[in-house]
Amino acid sequence: MSLKFRIIVIVTIILLSNFAAAGYFMVQNARKALVAEMDSSTQLAKGLLINALPTLRFSNDLSERLKLIVDSVRGTRHIRAWFEDMHGQPLIGNEDKTSFIRRPNDVPNWFIRVMEPEAVAFKRMITKGSKSYGYLIVEADPSDEVNEVWQDMKVLFSLGSFFLVLILSLIYMALRQGLRPLGLLDEALGKLEKGDFTARVEASVVRELAPIQNQYNHMASVLEKTMAENHSLAGNMLAVQEAERRDLSRELHDELGPCLFGIRVDLSEIERIAAEHDLVEIKERVNSVKSITGHIQSLVRKMLSRLRPLTLDDLGLADALRDMIRNWRERQPEIDWEWDFVGNCSLLPDTIQVTIYRIVQECMTNSVRHANPKHVKVELRLDHENLKISVTDDGIGLKADVIRGFGLIGMRERVSALGGRIAFDTAEGKGLQVRVLIPLKDK
Repeated sequence: MSLKFRIIVIVTIILLSNFAAAGYFMVQNARKALVAEMDSSTQLAKGLLINALPTLRFSNDLSERLKLIVDSVRGTRHIRAWFEDMHGQPLIGNEDKTSFIRRPNDVPNWFIRVMEPEAVAFKRMITKGSKSYGYLIVEADPSDEVNEVWQDMKVLFSLGSFFLVLILSLIYMALRQGLRPLGLLDEALGKLEKGDFTARVEASVVRELAPIQNQYNHMASVLEKTMAENHSLAGNMLAVQEAERRDLSRELHDELGPCLFGIRVDLSEIERIAAEHDLVEIKERVNSVKSITGHIQSLVRKMLSRLRPLTLDDLGLADALRDMIRNWRERQPEIDWEWDFVGNCSLLPDTIQVTIYRIVQECMTNSVRHANPKHVKVELRLDHENLKISVTDDGIGLKADVIRGFGLIGMRERVSALGGRIAFDTAEGKGLQVRVLIPLKDK
């Protein structure tokens, strides 16, 4: 649950509790006032009846006189009156002999039950001489007062709803504006996690968050500077390493290679002389030395290949990659090998060419050894700003923990030293794509 939602829920509960308490006390106070007013009106009507009833004995028309008395009492506020016969049938004012009359579509029944006080009634038998005619009944009528209270409650509810919506809207806008810097900070941290050390956050108007933003910007600046220094250092180290390997490879090729070749020539001559004079023991020794010399030459060739790809110097990056793919095709004919190269790679710095060659070599070796693919494709795209390389296979893919293997970590370090990025797109059982992007600006 978000912080904004929690705060809004808490404020809503508090406001609704306040509104409920206000409504409760308003209804209780109104009910007490209603009871007091009903009692007062009933006492007034009772006094009018007591004063009016003695006049019935002097009236010739009893019915007309009762009607006048009922009408006079009904004129009293919150009072209703009627006359009924001895069997309870209303004769005069029968429209008043109902339960509490509610205005249609206005006051609900539940509110009437809450507000309506106990019935306060006054009943007097009407007799003339020895004959009884019926009962004159007076009862409190709270309908007007209840309706007024209900109207006040409606106004209170409308105002409460309006202010509830207004307050919650203002709180939401304030929280959204106040927490917006945290969202920007989270976005910046996400970019930082992906290696974008240029991500910064603007200083907000929320004073409490300003120190956090300033500390983040300082941290990002330090990281950016540190990563730039590390990339520069790693790039220099890689360049020095490749230069040393190139020099060592040249010395091995130019010095040790001719020496071993000279040894083999001399051994061949010794072998010929030994054969002419039938010197069997010397011939055996010569064969042993020739075998050792051949083994040393094989080791030298492997060392030269590891130190410096000879085809890279002879053919250039694109042709060296094609030659490597052809060699794999000859060794693994059951795999469909494909390449697609766009751009002139001859002007690329030597360090970049060696790095790309090694990365493609590592990817293809890993595919053959571990992925059991049916198809492998190498793509290279070169423009004025970036060099993009991808090696894709349809093998078994990688598990999450394999991505942290030494070979893949080595590729990541090589690319990072050149200021580039490398990504491993894989799903277990659905192949692997290694994508490399190396910016060429200032290279």
